[in-house]
Amino acid sequence: MVDQENKKRKRQSNGAATANKKVAFEGAGANLKVTYTDDKALHPILLSTPGITAPAIPFDSYAKASSSKHTNAAPKPATHNLLLHSSQHPRLDYTATTSSLDQHQSHYIAVFDPATNNLQITPAHHLSLRSIPRKISDDIRAKQKTRSFAQQREQLGQEFGTKKAKKAIASKTENAITKGGTGNGKGKGPQNDAQSAVLESMADSAAGAPKKEDVERDLLASKPIPKPNLSAESVEEVYTFNTLLPPSDARLVPVKEWQEKARADEEIKFSHRFPAHRVTAIGKGDDILRLKALSYLTLLLDFHDALQSGGRAASKKVPKKDILDKKLAAWPDQLVDAVRRRFSNPANELPKWHMDNLYTHMCALSLYVDGWTTNTTDLKEDLKMENKVVAQYFNELGCKAGAPTERERERMGKGVGKAQAAAMRMARLKLPLEFPKARVGRKR
Repeated sequence: MVDQENKKRKRQSNGAATANKKVAFEGAGANLKVTYTDDKALHPILLSTPGITAPAIPFDSYAKASSSKHTNAAPKPATHNLLLHSSQHPRLDYTATTSSLDQHQSHYIAVFDPATNNLQITPAHHLSLRSIPRKISDDIRAKQKTRSFAQQREQLGQEFGTKKAKKAIASKTENAITKGGTGNGKGKGPQNDAQSAVLESMADSAAGAPKKEDVERDLLASKPIPKPNLSAESVEEVYTFNTLLPPSDARLVPVKEWQEKARADEEIKFSHRFPAHRVTAIGKGDDILRLKALSYLTLLLDFHDALQSGGRAASKKVPKKDILDKKLAAWPDQLVDAVRRRFSNPANELPKWHMDNLYTHMCALSLYVDGWTTNTTDLKEDLKMENKVVAQYFNELGCKAGAPTERERERMGKGVGKAQAAAMRMARLKLPLEFPKARVGRKR
């Protein structure tokens, strides 16, 4: 019997398993042409930068033949060793050399042209980039020793200061190095290499920084609110119907019975104030989208009432399927399941983020139903919340919530007095949108 432990196995490259399947190029078949180029022209370089970032500075190249018979030949990856060096950085010297691990390895670059089905393979030099601090001359060292007390404080601030202190020092340095100045604040003489390097590095850092609009867009995308259209030219375009109610769910929302009863002046019973006070006026009209939005909001209110305590603060969980179907028996099963999957996590739980997402969607639907200006009283009573909490959810949508104006109070009718109107809150969506700023923790 053969000893399996002493049996030799083939060595695998880089310790990774070799795939059995070959990569298929789209459009490449039996007519694939492979060309190998190893002429006297310059060869490409594959540069590895372990642990550092390659600087945007020019390099000087040096080639050395690996044996005497290739001394006068053109430098190739198989016959010559290549070295790159640069001292353009103010403080560091960069050197790229051939790694000792590549003695028995060859590197190539393959370029595939799908138009001609041509695969061109070219040998390449593989180099590893390293950096070392440049040795400081005695003259520079003597100048550093004669720095003033203020300069020494600035250096300590740059090394160990707070972010605010470092920003102030950087701003002072940038303002001191003016065009045609020497950095002494007198504006005489040309710039030296160190000053130019500082300005260039600061410009590169500013160019790579994310823009304010991109930061705000990413922050809104992470919030538990419907996705707003920031480029909207009217309030109707901020939260569209398809954003609040997915088309796949909209076709399942029932409205025909409500519309028939409303036009026949028949009574429609509800367990919530918001749909009960609006179904007759909307049902008699021809705006089917508003009626569907009202019906979907009613379903979300029923779904909210059916949730059970999750055992943690601001956390709920969806009851078992038989219990949920019983509580929401008036709604299509497919629509109820779509709501459950949309607003709960895979564990059928609604932590704080998911609950906030459910509340903001209900607030946005109420804005859609009421024409982007809504009285939050009915929704507050249906959700059993305080005015301050409901107003905060509307603020997250970009609304401004406040007491009703005199004209709005007159529209409510004579039955609403000034004292009663003062306890109400009106949420208004207006352009330009103003979202709450992110909270910043207190400095320690």
